[in-house]
Amino acid sequence: MNVEELWFLADLNPKQRAVCTSDKNAILTACPGSGKTRTLTYRLAFLSIMHADSNNLNIAITYTNRASEEIRNRLLSFNIDLSKIWAGTIHQFCLEFIIRPYSMYSKRISRGYRIIDEFVQKRYIKEICEQFQIRLGFNEDPFAHPKIDKEYKRRLEENKEIDFDIILDLSFELLNNNAFIRQNLSNILRSIHVDEYQDTNDIQYKILGLIACENNRIKFFFIGDVNQAIYGGIGGIAKSKTELDEICGTNFEVEQLDGCYRSTQRVIDFYSNFQVASSDISSESNLKDELGIITHDKTIDKDDLPVKIATIINEQLELGVPEKEICIIAPQWALLYPVSKSLRALLPNVGFDAPDVTPIKYDPMNVFYLISKLKFSVAGKNTSMRKRIANEIISILTEDYKIHLPIYVDCYFILKCINSAEVCDENGVETLTNTLDFLCSSCVIDLEQENHLKKAYTDFIDKINQRITDYSLSADMNTFKKSFQEKSGVVINSYHGVKGEEYTTVIAFGFLNGLIPNWDLIINKKDSRTTETLKLLYVACSRSKKNLYLFSEQGRTTKRGDSLTPTDELINLCNMFDLD
Repeated sequence: MNVEELWFLADLNPKQRAVCTSDKNAILTACPGSGKTRTLTYRLAFLSIMHADSNNLNIAITYTNRASEEIRNRLLSFNIDLSKIWAGTIHQFCLEFIIRPYSMYSKRISRGYRIIDEFVQKRYIKEICEQFQIRLGFNEDPFAHPKIDKEYKRRLEENKEIDFDIILDLSFELLNNNAFIRQNLSNILRSIHVDEYQDTNDIQYKILGLIACENNRIKFFFIGDVNQAIYGGIGGIAKSKTELDEICGTNFEVEQLDGCYRSTQRVIDFYSNFQVASSDISSESNLKDELGIITHDKTIDKDDLPVKIATIINEQLELGVPEKEICIIAPQWALLYPVSKSLRALLPNVGFDAPDVTPIKYDPMNVFYLISKLKFSVAGKNTSMRKRIANEIISILTEDYKIHLPIYVDCYFILKCINSAEVCDENGVETLTNTLDFLCSSCVIDLEQENHLKKAYTDFIDKINQRITDYSLSADMNTFKKSFQEKSGVVINSYHGVKGEEYTTVIAFGFLNGLIPNWDLIINKKDSRTTETLKLLYVACSRSKKNLYLFSEQGRTTKRGDSLTPTDELINLCNMFDLD
């Protein structure tokens, strides 16, 4: 098939099309709104069609599950066969392609393992601190204490458990120590695309480098924006071309997507002042010449903020801005939850796309979370996704827990068992335990003989009951269904959570020293304070297409009662733009 025959490429500008159809190893940098994800998705579609006769996979490694789901949905809208495409996070990639197929070559996990979540990790740390009579300070890293770190790792190994960091460590170890694993893996891959590469950490780069150096036929695409590297606090770093050349044993070409198809020039000129790597950004948007609204309020009290935001939302809706084109963001969920609750009461007729505090916390690598998702979401909707989840449940049971399932257990059997398990409308916990027990019985799984699975089961139910108690939640079925309901309306999210998204109107609050940046940067990392602050300001403000309402509210204090002051870098810029 000729490139000219691929109709969807007509949607791209010449530079995006050239990048999409290139067969070179590339580092693609781009400003907000320039079409990074769009280009990545079209490139996956292009490779899938051009190499339709090949069984080799084209991989997209994303920072979030939401991003990988968006890529899959876009490809499905093109009627692209996803059998040659895989998209997911680096942890999911390591599990599916390294740990599960080759766990027998690691003494640590050869006889099974379970992945623990934050709930179990916090419980272990609390128990270890009590054991050694260690009192942790506010925001203190528990693993900085050698005794805690050593005992925590001992517990995990004894219990055949691993956490997210160990997933990466074991993957690197398996690849580094076994040439045949590297060879097998490199032989089934055609390309690897790393989205938001500036958020990749050293061990992740090393894993990808081992694969790249094994077979230079695999094409690598690192896609991102240095100015949006907001995960430096947990090790994310944008490697240079020279560093990536050395890691991957190849020669990367550096490409850049020019132009912002999202925002007005006024919004661009405003957030461009927060760049840490300077570049000129010009608007290619239909809105480019519109003035829009950019304001900064540093006098409002935090208690008056919900009413003010509600007023802005009403004004925007009256001007014809759709609910889904309005976004409310803050640096921490602790700030967002009370504002979200107040806005629902103030605007009962407005829809909100905001995570609720629900009994079941998001945990896509937990087999019981996946079972819950199938039980409490609509059975007849999105069947391809439900089959994928059912297959993932089978993989976790057989590969992680080393359980031998009967030959008749396939994704359809799993779905049938979950759908037909008894429902108790008054009690979601009872419905869930009915489902889990029925599924285990139908799959001939004896929990009394499967100690690790039983422990995971108990921990999962305990976490649900604790959340119901801590947040005073109802335990009825409707409350449980909220954990998985699709939401629409005004978006409420964190600064980190909206990276990669765009809205006509962005309402952002919490621009306060101690929050932006947070205290550990102010106190412990003064050298990186300004850089990290600028990146967060850049990400938050560049979500806006046209309108930007910024708040450095009064009335927030430290635990000692000292008042938080407006973020210095924002104040300085707003003074330049005469916004205050």
